[in-house]
Amino acid sequence: MRELGLALAVAALALPGALPGSRGEPDAVAFLVWLAFVAPAAGAVAGALRLAPWPHAAAVPGAWMLLLVTVDAWGTRDLATPIWAALAATGLFAAGFAVGRFAPDRLRWRAPAAVLVVAALAVLAPVAGALLRAPWPAEAGARLLDLSPATLVAESAGVDWLRHPAVYDAAGSFDIDPRSRSPYPPALAGGIAFVLGCALAAAAEAFARSRSGRSATAA
Repeated sequence: MRELGLALAVAALALPGALPGSRGEPDAVAFLVWLAFVAPAAGAVAGALRLAPWPHAAAVPGAWMLLLVTVDAWGTRDLATPIWAALAATGLFAAGFAVGRFAPDRLRWRAPAAVLVVAALAVLAPVAGALLRAPWPAEAGARLLDLSPATLVAESAGVDWLRHPAVYDAAGSFDIDPRSRSPYPPALAGGIAFVLGCALAAAAEAFARSRSGRSATAA
């Protein structure tokens, strides 16, 4: 019961992204971008808490999927492929979980903070033009968009991310040649992110159990 409560507390980190926006209703795209910020760090928190991968850690992205369906249903902007976006967010969570599980006990609470900083930089870097005098050069902007978790989850949902108002001017996507960067195919991007994230989480769990076994034997 305690682990389930902790899992629900971690899942609650996604709630701010589901709040109504300026239109007075939740925005599914804004929710996905918020998940891109928090999903890896939430996974690292779950790993640092030593939550069992199944069912407790898995309950976190499971709750997010239900929340995504609710936000998508309430908003006027429907996502084309929300299931692949949910799998992409799950993959980000699982990758963060792997970091939290790999971290030794003395560093396990630093891991979520480090993951949050990396994820935030990756999300914000492509749209730094909103703060700078001009966006990045087109080629650099394209590569930063490729690396952004927000790009992954948004394009996995079928969103035309390069033409989205939050990105178009800030990232200078109007200058990006379609031949140098095309949108991620939702099924491929979401599927690969999910499989890789889960593989990392499984490897981290096996490594952590092996490390615990060696420590117990040595003691």
